Amino acid sequence: MTDKIVRDRELSDTQLVPDLLTGTDIGTWQAEYLLREVEFERLMHGKPVTYNWANSIALATFGFCLNIGAKGYSDISRVSSGEWVALAAGFGIAAILYLIGLALPDRRKEVIKNIRDHFEQAPTKRQVFKGESE
Repeated sequence: MTDKIVRDRELSDTQLVPDLLTGTDIGTWQAEYLLREVEFERLMHGKPVTYNWANSIALATFGFCLNIGAKGYSDISRVSSGEWVALAAGFGIAAILYLIGLALPDRRKEVIKNIRDHFEQAPTKRQVFKGESE
C-alpha cells in the first residue's frame, strides 16, 4: 500500500480508501476464562460423594416414612417402636453425611470461585470494531 498525501487541493473524483472504518460498532471486551478439561470435570462431578450417600439415604428414609404414614394413618399404635427408631436413624445418618460433605473440600466450589475471581479481576475495555462497509 502506498501513502498518498493530498493537501490544499479540491478533490473532484472518487478516492478509494482501503481499510477505512465505516459503520463502526463499540463493544466491550473482557479476557476470557480458559476452562481446562479437568476443571470442567470438577464442575460436573466435583461434589463430595457423601452428598450422594446422604441423598440416597434421605430418599429411602422418606419412602419408609410414607410407608409408616400409611400404616399408622388409621391407628398410630400399629407402628412399632423399631420403625420409629429406623426412621430417626435414617434421617440422622443422612444429616450426618450431609454435614461431613460440608466439611470436606468441594472442588466444584473451588473452580467456581476461580472463575468468579477471574472475571472480577479482569478489566473490561471498550473497543471499536470494524462494521459493515457502506
